[in-house]
Amino acid sequence: KKVCLMYDDYIPALVCEYFTINELPPGTASSSTVETLDLSYEVNDTISVDFTVPVAIQNTWIGVYTSDQANNTMSSIPEPLAWMYAACNNVAGDQTENNDCAATASSGTVEIDGRFDADRWTTGWPLPSFIYRVCLSFYNNEPYEEFICSNSTFAITSASISVPSEVDFGSEIVVSFSNPDAVFSNWIGIYDSDTDPAGDDDLFWSSMCGSQEDWEEPECPPQTSGSVTFAGMDPDLESEEQWPPSPGLKKVCLMY
Repeated sequence: KKVCLMYDDYIPALVCEYFTINELPPGTASSSTVETLDLSYEVNDTISVDFTVPVAIQNTWIGVYTSDQANNTMSSIPEPLAWMYAACNNVAGDQTENNDCAATASSGTVEIDGRFDADRWTTGWPLPSFIYRVCLSFYNNEPYEEFICSNSTFAITSASISVPSEVDFGSEIVVSFSNPDAVFSNWIGIYDSDTDPAGDDDLFWSSMCGSQEDWEEPECPPQTSGSVTFAGMDPDLESEEQWPPSPGLKKVCLMY
């Protein structure tokens, strides 16, 4: 960079001096974390995001992207769909002469919702049903090359599922669902409670039509409501485990 003492008309400069703005310390972005508190939100829900950073920088921001728009293998991330300053939890900042956020925070929670459907966002609120991820950027000017993205994705959906809160060992598991925005590729998986459904660690899974065979149209067109039964008989819905599922806390997820 250079700083110059100028005339009123900016040409020519009286004198300039060069200086260097150092990079962030190595590992700053990679040792940061950013994750949503939940893996699924209904349309118009507040999206809560936890973050930690080893170096607190002014104007650090957290943005929402579709799952294919941004990830940690990229050299830079694009403009987000929606975003908030990490330390200010808004898009207006905390200054009166501009929209900068002079506050800093090494950890905290940002709540992204319709309070700040801002001109600086690239989409409107609410975000539509889809699969998303969040990223934290230390740079407030493009290219956004110092960033960390969440490892987990999250869904925004108008869908809902229900399952009994307790099931006896060896008893069938009936999962009911409602999915107004259904597509043929939806499916239901059963997981251990601490497993990321974005991986391949489903214990049992089924298409929305109740098998692992009728996966595509026309055999299984989009199902907007219904139920799937997991049991120790045909059709075979086993994956990482065989029937009966191991005891313990589980979760059932409706997937794209």
